[in-house]
Amino acid sequence: MTTRVLLVRHGQSEGNVARVWTSAREGFPLTPLGHEQAQRVAQELAAHVPVAVYASPLLRAQQTAQPIAAAAGLEVVTLDGVEELHVGVHEGAHDDVVAPVAIEVFGRWWRDGDLSGGFDGGETGDQIVARMRAALDGVADQHPGATAVVVSHGGAMALAAQAMCRLDPMFVAHHLLANTDVVELVRSADGVWSCTGWAGLVPDAQDAAPRA
Repeated sequence: MTTRVLLVRHGQSEGNVARVWTSAREGFPLTPLGHEQAQRVAQELAAHVPVAVYASPLLRAQQTAQPIAAAAGLEVVTLDGVEELHVGVHEGAHDDVVAPVAIEVFGRWWRDGDLSGGFDGGETGDQIVARMRAALDGVADQHPGATAVVVSHGGAMALAAQAMCRLDPMFVAHHLLANTDVVELVRSADGVWSCTGWAGLVPDAQDAAPRA
């Protein structure tokens, strides 16, 4: 029996506009545009008839999940383990400062496939994947044969989906997730995850031919 999890990146937040890196639980609220994005994706996801709507503890994810849950006649369930990746000493710093470091970290994760490191004082890639996998396995265990929505964060979503589904790292790196983009994951009866949709695209497998 297969179970489908629709992973949704949160709507635009004030932190996105200010270009601040943060995984703090209080975080930043959604902007007016972010609320509009959440309403739009709520209508799209209602057609999938989810049986549960989960969200990371961070404010921007909770606010995005509220209209999704309302459209499905459900309540938001807070889910630990799907919060954004922790950037350690760079928490709260501006993108001008963090971006050069992020390029190096993401390069090791996506270009080199080395998840043993991360941001100074933050999580390793392996730790992010482990907590995301545990949380999503828990959701799938709770809803066998059904569809559930999980509102999460772009960096953690991309890294987890790449590792759990053996996606081509360059596909992930070339298709970064925008606000309220949806990644569709399916877990088979034997517990194997696959990615069947990536923001409207069909993702490349890791053993696919190199992209032109």
